Amino acid sequence: RFGRIDLWPERVVLPRPWLLVAACLVQLPYAGFRASRLRFALDRVVATASGGARRRLDWRVLHGSGLISFPAVILLPFRLGELTRPLLLTRAREPGVGFTESLSAIAVERVVDGLVVVGMLFFGLAFADLRVDDPQSLAYVRGSGRIMALTFLLGLGLLLAGAARPAWLERVVGSLLPGRLGRRAAAAAHRVASTIAVLFDWRRGLPFLAWSLIYWALTVFQLWLVLLACDLHLGFADAAAVVAIVGLSIQVPGGPAQVGSFQVGMALALGLLTSAAEVDAASTFAAIMYLLQLLGACVLALPGALLLARARPSGSEIDADPSLSAEHPVPSDPA
Repeated sequence: RFGRIDLWPERVVLPRPWLLVAACLVQLPYAGFRASRLRFALDRVVATASGGARRRLDWRVLHGSGLISFPAVILLPFRLGELTRPLLLTRAREPGVGFTESLSAIAVERVVDGLVVVGMLFFGLAFADLRVDDPQSLAYVRGSGRIMALTFLLGLGLLLAGAARPAWLERVVGSLLPGRLGRRAAAAAHRVASTIAVLFDWRRGLPFLAWSLIYWALTVFQLWLVLLACDLHLGFADAAAVVAIVGLSIQVPGGPAQVGSFQVGMALALGLLTSAAEVDAASTFAAIMYLLQLLGACVLALPGALLLARARPSGSEIDADPSLSAEHPVPSDPA
């Protein structure tokens, strides 16, 4: 048992299965918005590297890499799956999109996600119907939220500081390392900063933030539907608190398939929102949410693989257009 939930319920409580079906359908727009956010950082990289011949990242590469990487992030231990999407994007050989550009864009995603999750945590705790038997648990959650907020704010500040002055960052990195290693590290730093700096443009930065908020709203909505399906009559603020607590729990690198970290976060959240009499309903909800996120990601990985296979350039295409090489440098953007 994890706190107030069993790993598997002794009695399955699912009086409204049609709401579970609706929650499963939400998986499609949820995955679509999650995968498509990277476009706002990488479209301009592709356009610049191709000299305007291409305006955006191939949508098949965008969604295919996202759909394949989601189960990898869940299944691989210590969050090693986060490297999957940069590797897939690099292998796709989109103009100017190498490992450095992909990784820096995803780093911005994760930092913004972290700040949104922390915001949802304090929103949820402020408006949720808490049933606190142990005040220390609530204090622990709030304290963890403050620490994570400071961590993500520091990360965002460092990313934005480097992106605001890419030439300065390039000089600093180059001066710290000798010879060829310094030159390569400086070039990589400039590429990281140039990729992130794209989001300073409000025409890309604001849609990126909007897509992120929609993605997290869909996450909360899906979980809320499962709560109601399992006869847990909690509100939207309660659902936001659950998403935030579980989200912060799985940020800590753990074992494969998020076993343990997911259940600990879910037990902590439901311990604040449910009573001892609701243990079967809470356990059913926790088990369904775990399987839904795991199986949903794995099922959608198949169309993701098909999209990537259709998007892969042939050798003749690469020879005809050198910008398709992942090593093709991204020219400095005068804007």
